[in-house]
Amino acid sequence: MTENRRKVPLEKRKRTETSCDGCKSRKQKCHKTPDQTSCRYCQDHGIECVTTLPRKKRIYGSVEGLGTRLALLESLVKGLLPEADVSSVDEMRNLGQSLGIPLPETPEQSQEARKPPIKQDDERLMRDQQGQVQYIGPASSFFFLMKLKTLFGRDAKQSELYMFGRNPADTASLASRSSMDRQPSIAGSVSSTPHLDFNQSVDDLSGIDAEISDVLVQAFFDHIHADFPVLHEASFREAYEEWTQTRVTDDRNWLCSLLCVLILARRVAPISITADQEERWWAQVQSLLPSITFTSNLAALQALMLVALHLHNTNHRDACWTLTGSMVRIAYAIGLHRDGIKTGQAPLTRELKKQLWWTLYAFEQIQVSSHDRPSAIDNSCFSVGCPREAILGMGSHLPPDYMNWSSRLVLMLGAACRASRATGTAAVEEAYVGPLSPAAGLLRDLRRWKQNLPPHLGQDSLAALPPCFQRPIILMHVQYHYIVSLISRSALLYRAATLTKNNGEKLPQDTLSMADTCLESGRTASQLLLKLQAIGKYNAVTWWDIYYTFMSASILVLGIVCDVMEPPADGDGSELRNLLHQLYELTAKSLEGTLIPGTMHRWATVTGDLNTMALDFIHGYRPQQQPTPSQMANDATHSFITQSTFTNGGVQFVTDETSLGMMPVGGIPPEAVVPPGPDGQFRWQQLSFDEVQWNDIGNMFQGLGGPGGQPRSM
Repeated sequence: MTENRRKVPLEKRKRTETSCDGCKSRKQKCHKTPDQTSCRYCQDHGIECVTTLPRKKRIYGSVEGLGTRLALLESLVKGLLPEADVSSVDEMRNLGQSLGIPLPETPEQSQEARKPPIKQDDERLMRDQQGQVQYIGPASSFFFLMKLKTLFGRDAKQSELYMFGRNPADTASLASRSSMDRQPSIAGSVSSTPHLDFNQSVDDLSGIDAEISDVLVQAFFDHIHADFPVLHEASFREAYEEWTQTRVTDDRNWLCSLLCVLILARRVAPISITADQEERWWAQVQSLLPSITFTSNLAALQALMLVALHLHNTNHRDACWTLTGSMVRIAYAIGLHRDGIKTGQAPLTRELKKQLWWTLYAFEQIQVSSHDRPSAIDNSCFSVGCPREAILGMGSHLPPDYMNWSSRLVLMLGAACRASRATGTAAVEEAYVGPLSPAAGLLRDLRRWKQNLPPHLGQDSLAALPPCFQRPIILMHVQYHYIVSLISRSALLYRAATLTKNNGEKLPQDTLSMADTCLESGRTASQLLLKLQAIGKYNAVTWWDIYYTFMSASILVLGIVCDVMEPPADGDGSELRNLLHQLYELTAKSLEGTLIPGTMHRWATVTGDLNTMALDFIHGYRPQQQPTPSQMANDATHSFITQSTFTNGGVQFVTDETSLGMMPVGGIPPEAVVPPGPDGQFRWQQLSFDEVQWNDIGNMFQGLGGPGGQPRSM
């Protein structure tokens, strides 16, 4: 047998079997032969040659091959455990521990402790109309809008955060200030709550005409109940019939629920109820709240959830957020988060508890996604099955198996919120690169959810369904696309920012694909919302329809910017402009109504401003012109850039004859958006993201204030 000889002599090997700590720190080859105790570098510098640092871990094989293998393993896990959350290492470790599966050892705690905490570049504490500070996270819709403003060179001026209104316990008119009042309140002012005892509330209610209350109760269950299933209709109606006969009750929780039903239904009922009457009902609710808040039972939770919905709709989203946290604690206290506990309760009560839990979870998560605040619900501690529509009597409001698939979708909304917080800043390149990135994993989960939907819950079957089933199905698909855009909108925003900088930077293909995914979801969500309006089921006064419209419009605006700066090969981009204009008309029609509450009024106003902003940008922008030889020769004789200005549609533009094309005055500051750093993160500079004047969004693209260049006040 021939002797096995090395082709490369040992002294000429490019890699060393073991490197000492000194050579490792300098990232150089460690020259040491087996018969020596010290390498050449350590001998020359007179230092001890030791090896204590661990060897660098190497992964052999291509990134594509490993990515495919891990994606397949993830699919196998999801196939065996459909509800498994594999979006992060911590979630997978919790899953393995809950199943009793041995897991690899965690990295040394000392190394974890040395890691710098996630930096939230855009965190702010903002003042509301009471002078109190409110935390708004960097991935919130607020900061998304502020980044859109900064993208076009307009600083965010200090102003009140109008989505967080005055104290809802003030004696002033709730209805008038919730939608139209634009004057700031005095910071730190003390408001007084009228003292109304329980007997006075009952006496005031006894004067309500039975025919009026009947119409309001019917309107609530016709228009609000399916969106926000909190009450059991049959049980509530039975108690209501008894109350109409005697006008006597000692159940504070039920009385508060009735008052909230009347208040909410006032905006959708076919009869007219004055704002003064709503004020009196709300004052009675306030008199009942102290005792209800300190009660931990199912009826108290139902009443508080209805109160929270009213607060949210009437510009008191901060109070709604606080009350929602209290409701989560009450839900924990009465065991709503664990439906496996044997309590001996009736089937109706068990199913109602499940329904309440999922309604509360969905209501909290949509607020979490809007504010980008931590959730009060720990996903690892609850185990609640899907309620059965037949037992709850929801068969006339929701299609079969709707709650099952809706609850799965809400879980993915929660996962998207957690993923956005885990990545730190709102735009992270690592979130979009590779098949195992957090965004890619969540999008795969969402696609699987949509692919596995039963046919009767799909968009294609809408025409064959009864009208009462069409709204919940359309809204479920709108929420699906909202979650997709929530995951991917930072990529679209970064693409628009890169194009407006006009520096020829090429984005990674993963980022471009994610931006296209976001734009497609924004387009589809817009079409679904318009379809909702076409069938007469668009709810602009009590639910999140206008919020979804506002968020879809913001995605369309970014898509329009990308189309203008980089025209698509397959069209002129008119589809996005037409969709945005239709959304504007939809919200403008909603604003014509006198009963639209304050929160919805703000969102509708912003949607109209987005449309104006896009039109100004389209009409003012001109594509870059290549200079002629004579122009180039003329430019060579000058040592400065000649600029001229003109006004188009109220927007002042600068014409740069060399290379800048036409840009709005004070246009895109290059420091607004910075390309990815060495750690792979998109860096947004610490800009003046203080607070937004919600009806001044039209200046985002223009860099202009009000008359005389001053910012307009609300």
